[in-house]
Amino acid sequence: MSAARPTIVDVAARSGVSTATVSRVLSGTHGASADARQRVLAAAEALDYRPSAVARALKLRSTRTLGLVVTDIENPFFPQLVSAIEAEATARGYGLLLCNTTDDGDRELAALHLLVDRRVDGIIVASSRAMRRHGARMRDIGVPVVLVNSGGVNGLAGIETAQRRGARLAADHLLGLGHRQIAHVTAPRSNAAAAARVAGVRDAVRAVAGARLEVLAGDSRVDGGARAVVDLPAGVTGVVCYNDLTAIGVMRGLHSSGRRVPDDVSVIGFDDIDMARWTVPPLTTIRQPTDRMGRLAVERAAGESVVTASVELEPELVIRESTRPRGGERRD
Repeated sequence: MSAARPTIVDVAARSGVSTATVSRVLSGTHGASADARQRVLAAAEALDYRPSAVARALKLRSTRTLGLVVTDIENPFFPQLVSAIEAEATARGYGLLLCNTTDDGDRELAALHLLVDRRVDGIIVASSRAMRRHGARMRDIGVPVVLVNSGGVNGLAGIETAQRRGARLAADHLLGLGHRQIAHVTAPRSNAAAAARVAGVRDAVRAVAGARLEVLAGDSRVDGGARAVVDLPAGVTGVVCYNDLTAIGVMRGLHSSGRRVPDDVSVIGFDDIDMARWTVPPLTTIRQPTDRMGRLAVERAAGESVVTASVELEPELVIRESTRPRGGERRD
């Protein structure tokens, strides 16, 4: 059997002071002499003593831990968002508990209960459907709840990219390249951003004389993008995709049907996931500011920001090689 873990009593005995003095020294509070402090720190190091995180949390009423609930960790957008949140949490001295719910309502509720039982200081939720299903529970859960990658729901403030403006930015890019018949491969209505992104594309098309729009059903995944363009009308020369996964599928589907990207059809995505740079051709897309999302989410979940209103962050057009002028060479 391994040796018993050293306790505060062991540190006190080795350093020749009371347990109260050890507690004051290790918590950084005043009330111990310089000599006592030196002896306590030396004893703690010699014994490899680590204060109990549970005991410290009960005393300070803080675990320095945040919870994060995501819909689907397999979607490359979410690992990027998780990475941004984790980096910001670490920089502020917080640990992070991650719960992947696979878009399952029961798992979402179980994750919320687990995080509350673990006494996290705040919860970040990156699942729009979880917010609609359990918004009332989140509002009264007893710790700060921050919605990220979503607008406000059920009285909870959200942090998200301006979805409608981002989709319009994508469509404006294609229209500016001379494309007049474009398609939008959307996502199921249950995806919170789907309606806003369709509306943004429509805004752009309606503003340009002679422009036409085809709306095609997708599923926000690669397979759905490939299926959506099997019967793409011959006149369509530009496709705005719900997200980058859809765009990757669209490019695959176009290739399978003998249509070249961007020579025959220009394709633009949404999110700017890491693999967007490595597709063939590299994908033009709308970048979501995940780093800023992560920073704002952690600030609010940790109670370090008093701002409670919803925030819309500005999207950014990232031009790569999957789009070019209609019937011409790429414009620099």
